[in-house]
This record gives sequence, structure tokens and C-alpha cells, in this order.
Amino acid sequence: MWGPLNDFVMTYLDPVGVVVGVLIAVPVILTWWEVTLGRRRQQRRWFREIRRRPGERPSILILDLLAGKDIRASVEHFRQRQRGLSAIPDERIFCLARTKPLTPEQMPALHEELRALAARIITSGTDTLHYFHAGPACAAALVGAELANACRVILYQHSVEHGTYVNMGPLKALAMGSESS
Repeated sequence: MWGPLNDFVMTYLDPVGVVVGVLIAVPVILTWWEVTLGRRRQQRRWFREIRRRPGERPSILILDLLAGKDIRASVEHFRQRQRGLSAIPDERIFCLARTKPLTPEQMPALHEELRALAARIITSGTDTLHYFHAGPACAAALVGAELANACRVILYQHSVEHGTYVNMGPLKALAMGSESS
């Protein structure tokens, strides 16, 4: 009784199963290759491209959380000397400043202000945001969280050694690790 069924399975279904398995394995392997190696290579290429030239609809975000300091003047001075940044119109410059030191109790209110500002940035059609930060790093994490899926965010850090701002590259690419290309 099992003999004819066994012959049918071994003669017809086994070769068909092998062919179907190979056909299914090819797209799985190609997808794995693209996800692991192709995407990483593409992110590195985008990172280099973003650092070389700004976007088509850039904006500036100045987050000044240092008490008693106003970094807007130094950012404006830096902006006027940079070819890509000097062309950004004033209506695309967003500023959030605090006059008192930031405390943990003020973080929810800061988060709400930042969320409203992020909504204005997104609705302005910004594709590249040049982000100048002064203050605690936890606020930079809020900026990254609010704008992670909205646009490219390029971080500028003030360098005491050079006396000017230095382009540190996009925030999102920093999550890739310490890979260099």
C-alpha cells in the first residue's frame, strides 16, 4: 500500500520540492544581501553626499539652552560665511532659546515646545535641517527623536580650537557605529 505512494513522492514530489526550494532560496539570499551589505553601503554613500552638499530646501534650527548666552549672533556670523547656509531665507531659521538653566522639571515643557517647532519645520518642507546646539545633550536627543523620520538633521558643533562651527555630519548616520569609509 505504501509502495506506490512512496514511489510517487520520491519520483515526482521530491524533485519538485527541490526546484521550489531553490527558487525560494534565491530571493531570500538576495534580500539578505541587500539588507545587510547593500543598505550599509548606501548609508555610507548618503553620509558622504550629505556632508559634501546641502539639501534643496534647507533650514536652520538653533537650540540655545545656555543661560546668559545668545548663540544666535555667532550662528548668524557663521552662516553668512558659508555658501550653502547664507542662501537660507530668514523664514527658514527656527530658534528655541531659554534664558534660565534647564532643569529636569522643565523637560516636559521643553519637549512640547520642541514638538511644536518640529511641526513648523516639517510643514515648511524642510529636507535638510542644519542644527546648531548649545546646552545639555539630553535636548539634542529630543531633537533627534522628534525629527528622526522627518528630514536629514546635520549637527554643527562649536570648535574652540578652530573658533568656528564644524559640520559633524547627519545625526542619523551616527547610529551606524564607528565605521569609516
